[in-house]
Amino acid sequence: MNLRLCFIIICALCRSSAFAENSPPNLLVASSGDHLWIAVPTDSGCRIVHHALEMDGPFLREVATLPTLPVALAARENQLAIIMPPSGIPLTSSVYSLSTNRNPATGSFYYQPYGRFDVLPSIDSAAKITNAVWELNAVLALISGEKPELIRSGALSWSTLPLPQSLTPHSTLVPWFGLGGSMEWAILSVDGDDLVTWTSSTESVGGWSQARWPAAGIGFQMVISGSDRPAILTREASGALAIVYPTSSGLRTLGSIIVPTQLWSIVGLGNTFQIVSTDKEGVVRLTSIDSITGLASADEVLATQPTTTGDWIHLPFIGALTIGMLLAGFIIRPPLEPSHPMSGGWVALPMFRRISALAVDLIPGAIFALLITGARIEDLMSMPSWTPDLTLAAPASIMLGFTGVWCGIFEVVLRATPGKFIFGGRIVRAPDGGTDMRAGVGRSLLRALLKTVVLFAPALGFLAFVHPLQQGLPETLSKTVVARRH
Repeated sequence: MNLRLCFIIICALCRSSAFAENSPPNLLVASSGDHLWIAVPTDSGCRIVHHALEMDGPFLREVATLPTLPVALAARENQLAIIMPPSGIPLTSSVYSLSTNRNPATGSFYYQPYGRFDVLPSIDSAAKITNAVWELNAVLALISGEKPELIRSGALSWSTLPLPQSLTPHSTLVPWFGLGGSMEWAILSVDGDDLVTWTSSTESVGGWSQARWPAAGIGFQMVISGSDRPAILTREASGALAIVYPTSSGLRTLGSIIVPTQLWSIVGLGNTFQIVSTDKEGVVRLTSIDSITGLASADEVLATQPTTTGDWIHLPFIGALTIGMLLAGFIIRPPLEPSHPMSGGWVALPMFRRISALAVDLIPGAIFALLITGARIEDLMSMPSWTPDLTLAAPASIMLGFTGVWCGIFEVVLRATPGKFIFGGRIVRAPDGGTDMRAGVGRSLLRALLKTVVLFAPALGFLAFVHPLQQGLPETLSKTVVARRH
């Protein structure tokens, strides 16, 4: 008797586990391909969290806390729309929106409007809203029923749009791809074994263009938002869930996926698919699925994006340093004319030539930094004095450090770098009434060290623009001049 009971319990657990493993998507998410928004349920409502490809790590940011779960999320580029369930008398659904951008100086994301949502007109309807999408400048929502309604948000109210005559009551509104591969939207329904999509078109009769995707309706579960081409999730005859690309010539199945036992969904993000899941503690995980091979990576936990103290003090520090240097300039008061004329036919190298020479000298360092970090050229613009994020500043720091070392060697040995040779510049002694203009090893070495410091903190170089001999901080302290033969 006990053996039979154990056998029944084991069978029940196996069936329960199999069901959990193949359960349909039940986590509310929205993806634009670059940005992912997730409604994480809590005991008192839900948290709206945001993950982006540019967060430079497995990070997320909490955007808002809501008293109840939304009925729909819609994403387009850096924008999010939130539709809440009907409430109040008469019943209306509140609609909110926000957008996000990345601060290029700190690398962190900020949200507009700050600390709140933009409030769109409420939807005056108690009917069920199945889904919502972003159009170019408005939100669209579909109200299901015997006679579905497609509505578009306006400045003061929602307007009703005409629907295709052949639309079925069980249609839904989904992100889709228009002509040219741009992310658009479509109304989708299952017709027998096929999927049918209607996309807005000014060139078609009635303003709608219809497409049929043979056999794509078999086991259809959902459209995968954020994918870089039309992709759907479908249930196979075996009960397993699979990613499928519907095309005009047939279906391409990427492969079966193993889904979590907790709340989950699937989205396109960058050039991969991501299974998004969250547990009872609200921990969010991503499982990456390659869009070509279908291979899955290990789960990755999304942690809160760190906001270090440097995010708060770095830019004010740079501002204070710049102001301090300006005040120092007024205190030092460089003479309008040098106390001693330059002898031996030497004159100060014009500032334009010095900047051009520096640009030439930076090229080897830039190539070296790009080769060892694999960064892009634009990443070299994230100077260490502009951002406290060491990861973002690493390529530029390597470029500046490499430049300081090799240029210092040239200046100590030859009194000029290749860039200065090209534009006729040399390191010479500051005029002191004598005729000897040789800088010497000691002065050249001191100037090279101070020049490297100025490369990392360009604000310190302002003095060169106001001094009659273009002597910046390195030249002033080392008593040298960057000069050329007259």
